[in-house]
Amino acid sequence: MISPSEALERLRAGNARFAADTPGARADARRRAELTAGQAPFAAVLGCADSRVPVEAVFDQGLGELFTVRIAGNVAPSSVLGSLEFAVDELGVPLIVVLGHTDCGAVKATLASLRDGTEPPTPGLHAVVGQLAPALEALPEAGAAGGEAALARRAERANVTAVA
Repeated sequence: MISPSEALERLRAGNARFAADTPGARADARRRAELTAGQAPFAAVLGCADSRVPVEAVFDQGLGELFTVRIAGNVAPSSVLGSLEFAVDELGVPLIVVLGHTDCGAVKATLASLRDGTEPPTPGLHAVVGQLAPALEALPEAGAAGGEAALARRAERANVTAVA
């Protein structure tokens, strides 16, 4: 078992490889065979479902190394919390990371809803916006100091902090 700080360092090193375009993740037939006996991920990551932010790729980790839960806006309803609890309680994962990202559609939809009263078009999207709204509701009233891009960055960080 590794410590939370060692797990975080592995994620940072993997992200550096990803950023440098020098991946080393293992997903070959040998690794798949190793995993038939069970899983022992070293970290759990709650990330957004956005297709531009695949967790294993962003952290350059191979099969079986991360316990990943992805959902729009990286919100954490009880089913997601239960999945993360499973990772900790049953698999012994020492670290949970909440991974936000720039240009998040769920965050944008929530800001629009808060600012303009724009209603999401489906009940499911309404639920996502409803979960994000408490962390973001004060931001539009505080004004867009620095412009819309700065407001979006503050909202993305506020969301990650609230979920964590």
